[in-house]
Amino acid sequence: MNEAKKRIIAVALLDLVEKALRVAKQALGNHAGKPESGGLPREAHIVAYCIRKKEHTYTELVDRLSLMPEVCDRLGICPDSLPDPTTFYHSFDQYALCIQQGIPNITQS
Repeated sequence: MNEAKKRIIAVALLDLVEKALRVAKQALGNHAGKPESGGLPREAHIVAYCIRKKEHTYTELVDRLSLMPEVCDRLGICPDSLPDPTTFYHSFDQYALCIQQGIPNITQS
């Protein structure tokens, strides 16, 4: 793959991340941001889920995020200290419910 094509793909990925981040924050509403207990911003979990391929494990998701510092920067996470894959595994069901409840608010605005 030539450099121009790689750049186009990288820009498209960053555009997807920014759009998913905006929608996730809107859907989460007052629940957006870092939990009081610390950790990743809730919307970062949702965006990570959006960019994860179904055939990839959660370990592969963390490995791939470590190779995408610009994506990590937009999500407010450090590529050198990503969470354990089980963190994403356990959060996806929890945040999926928040998104399902928040979607009507986005479509009405």
